[in-house]
Amino acid sequence: MITETLSLKVSKAEKNLLRRAALARNTTASDLLRKALHQVMRGTAGHSPSLMDKHRHLMDNLDRGPGDLSTNPDRLRGFGR
Repeated sequence: MITETLSLKVSKAEKNLLRRAALARNTTASDLLRKALHQVMRGTAGHSPSLMDKHRHLMDNLDRGPGDLSTNPDRLRGFGR
């Protein structure tokens, strides 16, 4: 595996938490972060992706449709009767 260096800013508390978590799992901080990244990308980091997220690739561009239909008087004709 060819690796690249990634820099990120974390607080001292976050850095200590990462070090303790890596030590408890007998791994490196880098390996732990890589595993966490893969879990997030798979949607397994504590919650599942929403149905919309799972099917976003099936959706067409939602910005092409009409705007707020409630502002179009023709669409409101007969509403509430």
